[in-house]
Amino acid sequence: MTKTEELEMLLKSVKDSYSDFVNGGLMEARDNNRYAEMVIEYIKSHPNASTSDVIKFETEEVFGIKPL
Repeated sequence: MTKTEELEMLLKSVKDSYSDFVNGGLMEARDNNRYAEMVIEYIKSHPNASTSDVIKFETEEVFGIKPL
């Protein structure tokens, strides 16, 4: 299984997953290998995470954007 396939499977497994969430993650992974690795590890470590949790992780830890 490729990282892209694994990422897609994990994004789809998030409890309130929706198509734009999955497609956005896959588009970002296409250009950023670090993104895929970090999000895969996060979802595996947090199996009960919601899409909001994953997006918060992406924003703060992957992209380095901290809330005000």
